[in-house]
Amino acid sequence: MFPPSEGQPRLALRAFGDPGSASGGAPDRPVVLLTMGDPAGVGPEVALRAAATPELRDSLTLKIVGDPDVIAFWGERLGVDVSAEIVAGGARGVSVEPGSPSTVGAIASLESIEIAARLCLDGEADAMVTAPVSKIAIVRAGYEFIGHTEFLGALTGAEDVLMTFVAGGRRVGLVTTHVAVKRLPDLLSRRLIVGKLLLLRDGLSRLFGIEEPRIAVTGLNPHAGEGGEFGMEEREIIGPAIEEACGLGIQARGPYPADTIYHGLGEPGGRGPGSEFDAVLAMYHDQATIAAKLWGAEAVNLTVGLPIVRTSVNHGTAFDRAGGTDIDSGSMVAAVRLAGEIAGRVRGIALTPCRRGR
Repeated sequence: MFPPSEGQPRLALRAFGDPGSASGGAPDRPVVLLTMGDPAGVGPEVALRAAATPELRDSLTLKIVGDPDVIAFWGERLGVDVSAEIVAGGARGVSVEPGSPSTVGAIASLESIEIAARLCLDGEADAMVTAPVSKIAIVRAGYEFIGHTEFLGALTGAEDVLMTFVAGGRRVGLVTTHVAVKRLPDLLSRRLIVGKLLLLRDGLSRLFGIEEPRIAVTGLNPHAGEGGEFGMEEREIIGPAIEEACGLGIQARGPYPADTIYHGLGEPGGRGPGSEFDAVLAMYHDQATIAAKLWGAEAVNLTVGLPIVRTSVNHGTAFDRAGGTDIDSGSMVAAVRLAGEIAGRVRGIALTPCRRGR
């Protein structure tokens, strides 16, 4: 096993009071917890709308983790029936002003994440889906917080984690996440890349049922270095890492230019170079997330490497639109759907088989 990636420090976490129980789902229906996100953003709305979606409600046991008063406020404001069970715990009595984040709201959003994760670890729930939070507000509240992925990795004791985006058969994992671009050449190492390839291979196999997944690896530089003209990372680090991974039985190829490899991804037998692969491993944040954002509301953030199942929306808090009439909950619906599918597969509940590359 490999150590946590650079730029992903352990966090000083404090314990909170016992939350309400999240148990009680039907034995053949995965229990999925939805965190409320920042109370002043679009998180509570997309969580409520997803929980009220018949397709999801009929196949999963859905529960929202957060302040019941916040959920009630948004339910009444939006005219959405609060049909899901509310798992209360952590900060309470949050005063909500849509579009105006607060310290107490930031704390409440973070505590809802911890409560949901703890319930999943304890076997009280099968998966968690996180609504967007404000990193700035959480840091201003006194917490060391890089993002959901790193926080949950530290909270659950995962040795390493992989931020991954999924949209149907299109999947991309990130070698590095929230770090400055100027630091990338120093952060990349053969060991780091091989570790992420192992995580991605195992995640594709365990979570999606893909045997011997094929993974395309991007370069760091334009045109994958152009034979060394634009940088030597491809020759000195990325290429050797791919060779080492292949020696470990991983079907990895590359490095490929990041501006072309996504063409055809998720389309087996297609004409694009990505059609040969089940997933891409990208070197840094924007190499992956620009593609994922272009995949639309179907794209879901999945954390690979955790001892629990966690998915998330692919958008932020949208404080400027909170409480409006044009909020699209499609990403949250897709995140809940994927969490339920994966949880069912992990639990052995009969699901539609995952076909290779689909």
